[in-house]
Amino acid sequence: MPFNVILKSLLFIATALLPVWHSAHAKPNLSENQQLFLDAYQAIKSNDRQSIANYKAKLKDYPLYPYVLYHDYRLHLKSTPNALITQFIDDNSNNYLGERLQSKWLEYLGEQKQWKTFLTHYQPQASRDLQCYHVQALANQNQMEPALQQAAELWISERPLSEACQPLDGLLRQHNRLTGSMIWQRIELAMSKRRVSLAQTLAKNLSSGERAMFQHWLKVYQSPDKILTPLPASIDPVIRKPIFMQAVKRLSSKEPEKALQALEKFYEQYGLSKAQFQQLQRAIALRSAYKDNPNADEFLQEVNENGSATEESLRWQAQLALKQSNWRLLLETIELMDHEQQQESQWQYWKARALAATSQEKPAQTIYRELAKQRHFYAFMAADILKTDYQFNPDPVMQIDSAALIKKYPQLRRMQELLAIDWLTSAKREWYSLLDRLGAEELHAVSILTSQWQQHSMAITTAAKAQKWDDLAIRFPTPHKEPVMQSAEKHGVDPAWVYGVIRRESAFAADVRSSAGAIGLMQLMPQTARYIGQKLGFKKNRYTELTEPNSNIELGSAYLSYLYKKYDGNRVLATAAYNAGPQRVDSWIPKDGALPADQWIDSIPFSETRAYVKAVLEYSTIFKSLLNKHYDRLSDIMPAIGSVQEPSQ
Repeated sequence: MPFNVILKSLLFIATALLPVWHSAHAKPNLSENQQLFLDAYQAIKSNDRQSIANYKAKLKDYPLYPYVLYHDYRLHLKSTPNALITQFIDDNSNNYLGERLQSKWLEYLGEQKQWKTFLTHYQPQASRDLQCYHVQALANQNQMEPALQQAAELWISERPLSEACQPLDGLLRQHNRLTGSMIWQRIELAMSKRRVSLAQTLAKNLSSGERAMFQHWLKVYQSPDKILTPLPASIDPVIRKPIFMQAVKRLSSKEPEKALQALEKFYEQYGLSKAQFQQLQRAIALRSAYKDNPNADEFLQEVNENGSATEESLRWQAQLALKQSNWRLLLETIELMDHEQQQESQWQYWKARALAATSQEKPAQTIYRELAKQRHFYAFMAADILKTDYQFNPDPVMQIDSAALIKKYPQLRRMQELLAIDWLTSAKREWYSLLDRLGAEELHAVSILTSQWQQHSMAITTAAKAQKWDDLAIRFPTPHKEPVMQSAEKHGVDPAWVYGVIRRESAFAADVRSSAGAIGLMQLMPQTARYIGQKLGFKKNRYTELTEPNSNIELGSAYLSYLYKKYDGNRVLATAAYNAGPQRVDSWIPKDGALPADQWIDSIPFSETRAYVKAVLEYSTIFKSLLNKHYDRLSDIMPAIGSVQEPSQ
C-alpha cells in the first residue's frame, strides 16, 4: 500500500475515535473558522445532515470549503446526487480533490454495477481496479470487442486478480479468448516474480502434456543445477527458453562458474539471441561480483570487453579494481564508460587517484583542482589532497513576496489552513499537486515559503525540483536544535553528524515511515529503538512513540554513539552500519590488511549504503560549517578500514 494511503488511513482511524467536539471544546490557537471546519468534519462523519448544512453555510467563503464538500460527498456517495458530484469534479479540475473524488465515485459505481453511469463519466485511470471495472462496463453496454481486448491485456499479470478484476477471467472464457499462449505468458511472469503458487494455479488450465512441462519447470526452479544436463526434448522450445534463462540466473547466485558453463553449452540449442546471451552473461558477472566470487573480475572483464558493457557492469568492475588497488585496470574501466558517465564527479575523482597512483601527477592535479571548486563528497576529498579550503558556494537568501504568491496559488492558502489544523497529509497532497504547475523561479519561491512554514521536507524537495542546489539555507536547515545539541552532548557524538543522518534519512519529516518499517526523523527500526531505549532505561513510551521528534533524536543519537564505540571511533563504519546493519558491515571489513577509507566506501556492495555513507559525510561537513563556522576535514575522520599490518622485524 502506498505510504500516503497508509498515512491517510491512520489519520481517518484516529479521528474516527474522537468525540464530536463543537466550539465549546475548541482547540487552543485555532481561528474560529478552523475550529468550525473541524467540527464540520465530525458532523460529516456522523452524517448529521442539519449540522452539515449549517456548517456549509458558515464556511462557504473559507479556503477549506472544498474539503467540506469533498468529505461529505466521499463519505456519502450513496445519498449524494450525481449532479453534485460531477459539479464538484468540474469545479475542482485544477485541484487534486476533484481527481480523488472522481476515482472514489467510479470505484463506488463499479462496486454497485452502475455500468451506464460509470461509462458516461469514465476517463483513463491509473488504478488497475478501475480499468477492470471499465472492461465490465464496456461489456455490459455491448461494446464487446474493446472490452475483450482490454480484458486480455489486464488478465496477463504476475499478481492474482483482485476482486474487481476477477470477472475478466470469466468474460474471456465465455468468449473463448483465453488462449494457451496467454496462460503460459502469465505463468512466465509469475515465475519471474517468484509467485510459484499463482503459477501452479494457472497451470491447472493447461493440458496434461503442458502440465508435465510445467512440473519440470518447477523441478528446475527448485534445483537450477539441473540445467547442466539437457532439458527433455518433450518440452516445447518456446517453454524451454524461459526455463533455462531463469535457471541460469538462479544458479549464478550460488555457482556462477556452473551457470556460465551451462549458458555457453546450451544457449544456441535453446534459441537464445545474442542479446539474451549477453544479458545472462552480464547477470552471472554481476552476481559473482556481488557475492565476492574470486573469478568476478575475470567475468566482468569478459562482459565489458565484448561490447555488452552497461553502466552497472562497468561500475562493478571499477569497484573491484578499487578494492584491489588495481589502478591500471581502474583507468581502463573508466575509459570504457560513455562520456557522460566519465564526467560524473565520482569517476573524475577516481581517474585522478588512478593517474596519481601511476605517476601521472600533472593531469591528476588538474582534475583535483576542478573538483575542489565544487561542494560534494568528492570535492571535499579532492580539497584534502590539495590541502585547500572546502568551497561551500552558498547562494544569498532570496526575498519573496509571500502574499502575492499565496494569492496567485489558492493551494498555498489551503496548505496554510491544513497545516494549522494538523492535517499534514492533506497539506502534502496540495503541495505535491502544485509542483508541476510551477516554473523554476516559482518553485524556488515555494521552497522558501514552505521553509518559513517549518515544512522542511517539502522545502528541500521543492528546492531540488527547482535545481537550486546552492540554496544552503533551504537545503540544510537546523530545526530541533535543542534536542539535537543536548542528545549529541549526552551521548558523545557530533551534532553535525546527527543532523547529517536526519537530513539523509528523512529530510526532517518527523512522521515518515519507510517500507521496511523505519520510523521518524532518524528512521529507527522499532526493534533497534527498543534495544537502545531499554539500554538507556527509558520508559516504554519514549522508545515506542518514534514519530515524536525529541524521543527519536535521543534514541537515534544513542544508537550512533553505540555504533561509534563498537567501531572504535570510526565514523565511516558507524555510518555504514546505521544504514546496512553491523553484521553486514563487519563482513565488508578487509580481514587481511587495510584499505583507504575512500576506496572502501566505493567498494561497498550495496549501492544504497555507498550513496548513504558519502551523503552523510558530505551533509555532516556542511552542517558543521553552518553550526560552528568551521568544519572537520574528511581526511581527519576517515581512517583506513581493516587491520593495519605490523611491519616485519
